[in-house]
Amino acid sequence: MTEIEVWDSVVKIGLGAFISAVAGFVMLKRNQEHELAKDAALNHRQLTASKKLLYVDFLTTSHVLVQTYRESQCRADGDDYFAYLKLYHELQLIAGNPLKICAFHLLNAVNEFITFHKEDQNADDRELFRAMRAKVDAVIGDFQLLAKQEIEAKA
Repeated sequence: MTEIEVWDSVVKIGLGAFISAVAGFVMLKRNQEHELAKDAALNHRQLTASKKLLYVDFLTTSHVLVQTYRESQCRADGDDYFAYLKLYHELQLIAGNPLKICAFHLLNAVNEFITFHKEDQNADDRELFRAMRAKVDAVIGDFQLLAKQEIEAKA
């Protein structure tokens, strides 16, 4: 083998190794980006699913408290009320700002309704009672709309 043939072989082997290294790096980079995107999508789906469950639990508990204390007054010291407060605080940690504000209004509307003294009502009290129930229903509707928008916006 002549010196030129040796250098020719060295250049070919070196160039082949360089091309292989670059191709391997590019493929590794693409695979890592794909895996990261896949993980991010999975995390997003899991977070969205947990938000849906939390929002439904909060709405359901709001309805249950209103129905449970429709004819009587809640003392706000029972397990059902503390579970409701826990849901509210969990929601405050993960929801967007518009939904947090609406959840606050819903909590207040439910609190007003369930702690209202319902025994021995006169006509004015019954009208106030109906207005408070209408407020709860309206805020529940607002919360449902905002929760749906938040879930769909990030999908």
